[in-house]
Amino acid sequence: MINLHTVATANGYKASIMLEEVGLPYTVREYDLVKGENLTSEFLSLNPVGRLPAIVDHDVHETSAGKPLSVYGSAAILLYLAEKTDQLLPRTAWARAKTFEWIGIVSGDVGPAYSGQFVFNIVAPEKIPYAIELYNRLCLRMVATLEQQLAKTHYLVGDEYTIADIIAYPVATVSMQRFPGNLDAHPNLARWAAEVGSRPAVQRGMKVPH
Repeated sequence: MINLHTVATANGYKASIMLEEVGLPYTVREYDLVKGENLTSEFLSLNPVGRLPAIVDHDVHETSAGKPLSVYGSAAILLYLAEKTDQLLPRTAWARAKTFEWIGIVSGDVGPAYSGQFVFNIVAPEKIPYAIELYNRLCLRMVATLEQQLAKTHYLVGDEYTIADIIAYPVATVSMQRFPGNLDAHPNLARWAAEVGSRPAVQRGMKVPH
């Protein structure tokens, strides 16, 4: 059994979609970030970073201490579950490397761009024009990067649906719906998002933890 510790954000949906796609049984624990539930000693014992999502796999234990395995971060969770179930991770060296590459792009480039955009546009009490313009422009560049790739390939890595698509989908449907607001100017990205979003496992995963 796997425990999913999550919150209703783009990152949280990545983990729940993956669990639905691979068909593993799991329970859900939702956290209230405003109340700081992610900073309790109980959760920090699983993930000292104090961020979500995280999973605990009770089928795997640390040899010395006997503790079940905890894994933090959407990218690490997707890779771990793909290897555990032998699903959604290509076998050829080229496709596998490109899958890793796109996971890195979404985690290291697209995600931080949208985090900064959210902070300076929504959260910051003082609106700093330079920061707002910088992150808005960076987000639009990331959207264009995905659009250009999906003009060449059916999914992010060729014709095969992979964990690269799972990690990118919530960004396209949650973060990009906030900014730029829609995908009307990005027809290939819109086509891809509609197709991925039609998958039953994706639809179920997007409803967790609601």
